[in-house]
Amino acid sequence: MTDAKLGIDYLNKFYSAVAGYSSHFSAEVAAALLLYQSEQGITGNIGEIGVMKGRSFIALALHSQPDDLCIAVDNFVWPPNVFQIFEENCRTYGVDMARLVPVVANTQDLKSDDIMARSQGRELRYLHIDGGHEPWILASDLELAYRVMAKGGILCLDDMLHPQYPQLPVIVHAFLAQHPDLTPFCVVDRADFFAAAKYLICGAAFAERYQTFLREKFASYAMPVQAEFAMSRGLILTQDIRLQAYYEKLIHG
Repeated sequence: MTDAKLGIDYLNKFYSAVAGYSSHFSAEVAAALLLYQSEQGITGNIGEIGVMKGRSFIALALHSQPDDLCIAVDNFVWPPNVFQIFEENCRTYGVDMARLVPVVANTQDLKSDDIMARSQGRELRYLHIDGGHEPWILASDLELAYRVMAKGGILCLDDMLHPQYPQLPVIVHAFLAQHPDLTPFCVVDRADFFAAAKYLICGAAFAERYQTFLREKFASYAMPVQAEFAMSRGLILTQDIRLQAYYEKLIHG
């Protein structure tokens, strides 16, 4: 079975079998972006900060390229035996264990050189950030991610509009103000309010390209309005047809 077939099977049949919080829709968007990057010649390893039992990480790994390393950063302290569960899930659902690079650490103890060493000197083209939700931890994770990001790379930030963590977007907007070379190009909504959303961020030169791809690939989920960031506008993707209908009525009557 090819890696592509494994990835499709995992998303279609097994995604919900792995305990976790990331939505199936956001995993579909991530998988599509990884395949698009490969088609466009955008290279680099892939990674996730805060992998837990591996639900979203496995989807990323199965849509990576055969020469990509898959870097999993987590302190693996909760829930009990989570590292063993994570590795077993990766093995069960077809992740190439030779390319799996676990980094067992708190991210505040890591420097970019530590990640680059584990990444064998290769920057990351896709990094999902879902680590500690304290504001200072996210601020640290963002700076760490920025330093290991490949040209054309994507940062995917989880729980950005989660009602339990209202300070997180404030940290992100401060980070973006300090790095005007980056652009948030998409907000991926979830199936319900409590699960919140993801921000997708890339280098400004790549934003329009990624937006065009997602708007065409997920046309039926693209909102008729955009996310209004300070210096840019982002595509909004949602499966909530109520929102779609509401805004269509407002705009078109």
